[in-house]
Amino acid sequence: MATKFNYNALSALRDAVAELCPTQVIDPSSSAFKGAQNSFWNQVQRQKTPECFFQPAEAHQVAKAMLEVVKRDCPFAIKGGGHSSNPDGCTVNAGFQFDLANLNHIEIAEDKLSVRVGPGVRWGDLFKVLEPQGVIAVGGRDYGVGVPGFIFGGGISYLSAQEGWGIDHLLAVDIVLANGQQITVDKNSHPDLNRALHGGGAHNYGIVTNLTLKLHPYQGMWGGYYAVQEDHFDAVFTAYDNYTRSLPANGKAHMIVDFFRRDGVMIAVHFMGYPEPLADPPIYDEICRIPSVGNTLRLADYSNLAAEMQNVTDSRGKRNAYWTVCMAYDLDLLRSAYTAWAQITEPYAKRLRFAFDVNHITPAMRNKGAGEGYGNVYGLEGPNEPLTNILLTSTWTDEADDEEVALVLGKLGAAIEDLSREHGKFQSFRYMNYAHQRQDVIASFGEKNKTFLKEVAAKYDPNGVFQRLQVGGFKLDGPRSTS
Repeated sequence: MATKFNYNALSALRDAVAELCPTQVIDPSSSAFKGAQNSFWNQVQRQKTPECFFQPAEAHQVAKAMLEVVKRDCPFAIKGGGHSSNPDGCTVNAGFQFDLANLNHIEIAEDKLSVRVGPGVRWGDLFKVLEPQGVIAVGGRDYGVGVPGFIFGGGISYLSAQEGWGIDHLLAVDIVLANGQQITVDKNSHPDLNRALHGGGAHNYGIVTNLTLKLHPYQGMWGGYYAVQEDHFDAVFTAYDNYTRSLPANGKAHMIVDFFRRDGVMIAVHFMGYPEPLADPPIYDEICRIPSVGNTLRLADYSNLAAEMQNVTDSRGKRNAYWTVCMAYDLDLLRSAYTAWAQITEPYAKRLRFAFDVNHITPAMRNKGAGEGYGNVYGLEGPNEPLTNILLTSTWTDEADDEEVALVLGKLGAAIEDLSREHGKFQSFRYMNYAHQRQDVIASFGEKNKTFLKEVAAKYDPNGVFQRLQVGGFKLDGPRSTS
């Protein structure tokens, strides 16, 4: 997105913050600037050139910088883990870049029921600290994903079948508001903002400097991946259907299936995670009887499974884009959606990588938050049946293909939505962490929830700083960019 800016104001902002926090500002003349750019996962974001990177070491420094940003009315972006698929997700051209990498504290409570986590922490590093203590958080399946983006975008975990969304286990948030005020938000303090943060995106309200997450007992995991070639896909879909029907009774199993082409051959990689050290859980038996071209299933720690997913699906430093579609589960519809995806992407197969990823929004994910006493703003509460959450992805290297990829993803999304309507299974919900910035995520939560989120924003950010000046994130009034 082209950002309008006043260069003199940006320069003055950089100098003012450098005077307040002299060791925390990195400008383009610094040898550390390129390293800060390359800390983003997505190549599209690595190419952005902010006026400076501001890497605060303490929350009060964030508050000071926020006041200077507002004073000069300058565009800004916020980076936690830096793992966004959207060009404007967490960085900015010619703007002020908050880089929270140094807010990386991990503090386990004495009773081991919760953990305080800085916004610069990535999930793999957090798991490595938690596992030896016999506890775990409802966290990401990819080692390198940042904690804040995952949580505030919803958070689908290997623990989600049992525990729901990651956001449902957010106990408290320390956040800096647009006026520089530092507040702690939980269900008793600022309960309206607490509910808004449970799904509405922290980027619409402030800059998070700490997350307090609920912890759960942990003894180990079973999981890995199981890869199957296209000539066995009939068996794959049948087994997936039986797995889906078994979920309500099992209540623990999790799986995401990643369909993609490798050397011209279609592959389905089943990433499985079972939240107990139980070898070969029976719910996966039918899938594991299908002939495989790759199998790493074993007893393992969560951190090990997360590292494996990062390595297998690795697209760090490449250009990446996502698009998401949600629908009520139906086997015939899922087959049709896959077929449409395969046909639409086939002409591009030699130069662009597309993938079709399928996982469930389980009954626990639909209803868990309400049971915690505050709920979330997704509007998914309802029947005890799973929804199908589809992630459409592309990975490529040539900037000249950017617009074509976005158009193809949009075409795929529209085709699958049309199929879901034909089958009577359409769902408006758009999962924030899978969405393209051209999708209106907030509107997909329903008019009542959107109105609530806007009312809370008007209360805590009356001048609309995070809607006007912050470049990234899914805005309350929908997309403002076609990039």
